[in-house]
Amino acid sequence: MTSIPTGPADRLTPLGRTAALLAVCALAVGTTGCGLRIGEAAPRTLPSASEQESVRDGLARRTVLVASTASSFLAAFPEDPAAGIASALVTDTAVQLEALGGVWEPYTAPVPSTFPTASPVATAAAGASRDALVEALTAGAAQAREACLTAAQAQEASLYAAVAVSWSVALEALEPGTAGAEGRATPTSEPLPGALLQAYDAARYALEEVAARGDEETRSRAQAQAAGADDLVNASVALGGEDTRLAAYAAPGAQDGASAEVTWARQVWLRVADAEVVAVSTTTGRARAEALDAAVAAALTAVSWGADVSALPGH
Repeated sequence: MTSIPTGPADRLTPLGRTAALLAVCALAVGTTGCGLRIGEAAPRTLPSASEQESVRDGLARRTVLVASTASSFLAAFPEDPAAGIASALVTDTAVQLEALGGVWEPYTAPVPSTFPTASPVATAAAGASRDALVEALTAGAAQAREACLTAAQAQEASLYAAVAVSWSVALEALEPGTAGAEGRATPTSEPLPGALLQAYDAARYALEEVAARGDEETRSRAQAQAAGADDLVNASVALGGEDTRLAAYAAPGAQDGASAEVTWARQVWLRVADAEVVAVSTTTGRARAEALDAAVAAALTAVSWGADVSALPGH
């Protein structure tokens, strides 16, 4: 494990208040007295984090636990079929922990040992099992989702959504059928944001092309996905939303040993997942939950075409 980074620079600190108190006491010597004995540690309570900071800190601590569980599992079972998933988690959680700002530190500078400290960060024991990794991811994805849905700031909501998507994808890889999410429902009252509509329209266009060029199995899957994306786009436009559709979309070349068609399918669904994570930051309540679920569904669809999902989709 790498060392745990400290959190944002604006950590709470009592040191300034201590210096001010000592200065006032010095001025008051010989009159009323200060009541603070130099050389003795003053009784203190741990500086409290804000509710917003507590949520972020809780998710950072969960990230450390997921990372340590993946590392422990990988060390104990390097030949397990899930070792590749665990290895990717070790890499991804390092990125996620940095983005989250690390675990909360109550002080910005070294303090006397008599000062209270924050709770130790939980880590996995040696020899963590596959089930332990599944458990850590299940709890983590649920925690990230809740943090996203209750976040007051758009940037935080988007970041927590990205973590939730990444961990849901890893969980689904470990335990198929456990992290599935509903795709976006056809809009009936509010149109899609322009960037999101274009992402779905690009998916519709690409999958129609993939269906026309692919074999029977590929054709059936691509046609179904293209039809779903087309329904979303048409419904949004009918509601009077911004029409950001293009006449055509450029096809990518073949990548990573896959055909050009499969590469295209991967890319458009990753783009949809990214656009849904961004949409999370512009919505609240039920609409935010729908965007988050749609981001997970799009990411899993991309994976079904053989794509790799980044540590922080949409970022």
